[in-house]
Amino acid sequence: MGKKMTKNSQSITKLVHDVVASNAAYEHAIVMGYANLSALARIIQQRLRSAGQHASVEAIHSALKRYRSMKRVEELGAYRVLSRSSVTVMTDVIKAVFRSEKADEILEKGMLISEKLIHISKTSNALTLVVNNMSKQEVLSIFSKYRNEVLELKDGLTLIIIHSPEEILRTPGCVEMIYRAISSAGINIEDTSSTYTDTLIVVKDTDASKAFEEINLLINYSKNRVRES
Repeated sequence: MGKKMTKNSQSITKLVHDVVASNAAYEHAIVMGYANLSALARIIQQRLRSAGQHASVEAIHSALKRYRSMKRVEELGAYRVLSRSSVTVMTDVIKAVFRSEKADEILEKGMLISEKLIHISKTSNALTLVVNNMSKQEVLSIFSKYRNEVLELKDGLTLIIIHSPEEILRTPGCVEMIYRAISSAGINIEDTSSTYTDTLIVVKDTDASKAFEEINLLINYSKNRVRES
C-alpha cells in the first residue's frame, strides 16, 4: 500500500505545484522528462524559504514526482492530438497593424490583395493583417489612404502553421504545449491565433528554423508518448 498523505504533505504538494505551474521552464523540464528532480527540489526549497515557508528536500522531491505523474495523465490527450499534427512554413511575411476605427474600410481594401492575405485578426483596438510575397512599400502603397492608421508594419517574418486533427477543438492543452515549446527555446512570438484546426504563429526570420525544430521535436515526442501509453 502507498503512504497516506497527511495534511502537511498535501500542503507542501500544493506549494510545490504552485511554484512549478508558475514557472514555464520548471514545468517544461518536468513534463518533457529532462529535469533533475533532486536539483530542482533544492532550488524550490530556497524559493520557499525566501517566502517564509519551509519543507524538506525529500518532501519537495516527492511532490515533484506527483506533479510529473499528474501532468503526464492530463496531457496525454494533447499528445494524441499533436502526434497527428503537421507543420507548414511560409516565409517572406509582413505584419501590418492598423487602428481599428476604420477596420471595415481597410478590410475592403485588403480584398484587392486577397491572394496574398494569409491571416486577419481584429480586436477593439487594432486590426492585424498578415501578408506574404509583398514588400513594405507595396503594402504602404495599397493602404496609402490609411497610413495615419498604421500602428506597426514589420517585415522579416515567418509564418508557421500547425495543422491538427479536429480533436484539437475539444482537447485542452494543445496550443499551450506549442507555445511552451517555443517560449522555452527563448523565441518571441510576434503574432499568433487559432483558426479552426490550425494554429498560426509568426516569428522573426532569424528564429524560424529554431521554432520549426522545436515544434517538430514536440510532435515527435508526442508520437513517442502515445506509443508508450
